[in-house]
Amino acid sequence: MFAARSRWLAALVLGAALTATVAASADEPPGGMSPHRAKMMTRLQQRLGATDEQMKAIQDVQSKYAQSQRQVWQSIHANQRELRQLALNGADQATIQAKTAEVSQLLSQALTLRTQSLQEISPLLTQEQRDKLAQDGGMHGRRGGPHP
Repeated sequence: MFAARSRWLAALVLGAALTATVAASADEPPGGMSPHRAKMMTRLQQRLGATDEQMKAIQDVQSKYAQSQRQVWQSIHANQRELRQLALNGADQATIQAKTAEVSQLLSQALTLRTQSLQEISPLLTQEQRDKLAQDGGMHGRRGGPHP
């Protein structure tokens, strides 16, 4: 029972962490970047010391995955809402476990998409830039400022 709850909790935590990443890359308006997205990309460029050409290539990779990521995250959110309703309204354990498995599968798909995009971005960066990206918490950096 504890192991199942731990897996479920881990999946939810992972989902929350990935939500910001995907939401930022998938919510671009047609034909251009939102002001928020442009600001994030500028900060990323500054953090990495990336060239304009590198940033264009990174944006191209992110655009390639944006629609798939958006669809997966919409499904994740819908299934998480359903799971909350099931849990709060006294559904049987088998139904809750089945819905939890659906959410876990969707989270796995989101993680796979994110990993694929990072693998495509990796050759665009120098080793030092890859190290910074890995250390700083990915494409969005650390939340809440520097940490010791």
